[in-house]
Amino acid sequence: MPLTRFGWVGVLVLTVGMLGGCAAPPAAIPEQMETTQVPMDDTESWWYVRFRLRWPEDEEPPWWPDLLLADRVIGPVLATEHATITLWRFHRRAARDGAGRQFSFIFRASPATAERVNTRIVNDPLLARLQRDGLVRTVSYDDPVQARRPGIGDTSDKNWPPEMRDAWPWFIMGVSRLWLELIRELEKQQGLPEEPEARYAALERVLNELWREEGGHALLHHLSAVFGYRELAVTRRELMRF
Repeated sequence: MPLTRFGWVGVLVLTVGMLGGCAAPPAAIPEQMETTQVPMDDTESWWYVRFRLRWPEDEEPPWWPDLLLADRVIGPVLATEHATITLWRFHRRAARDGAGRQFSFIFRASPATAERVNTRIVNDPLLARLQRDGLVRTVSYDDPVQARRPGIGDTSDKNWPPEMRDAWPWFIMGVSRLWLELIRELEKQQGLPEEPEARYAALERVLNELWREEGGHALLHHLSAVFGYRELAVTRRELMRF
């Protein structure tokens, strides 16, 4: 059954909503972190690293910096800590409020792993340059000494049933991995600018086009297929198939 215009809007709103379930911001750790005594147990918890980005007044929010941070800053962390990070995801948001234009890396690991991840990001030379240039305004880190989200569903939307809260992190990790791998695949194209700002702005445009043209079948249709093409209530509680 073909999607109506409203149907597409509903699906996109639903998708954005699923990507938006994050917890209240934690206290920021200074950029130059002091050495702390981290408990060396293997109790896992969720940890946030939040990048607050420049967003000038009267301008559309810039989204391309997320691609740069994911590929060049978080990508190496995932490569190094893939055996110690159980679950992870990205979150992107833009609103004229206290958080503003923000890109977040959210991961589940032990306190010792969280300390290593924080230290690696703090010492990343590319991130330091982005901060000097003013593109990244601030970076906040969860304190590894304080494990506040031990439950697997503790960063999911509190309005969801417990079964969805506990299962959803696996879904959104796959979505985030797909997004990161698409960036890497698209970066193989010839003719991209060398300068990072122009390069990732160009990649974002290509990625947006790919989502618009292929996301309906490659992602939404096949997600529907996993659930047996059952009806889905979206936005106005209407039922539809896609």
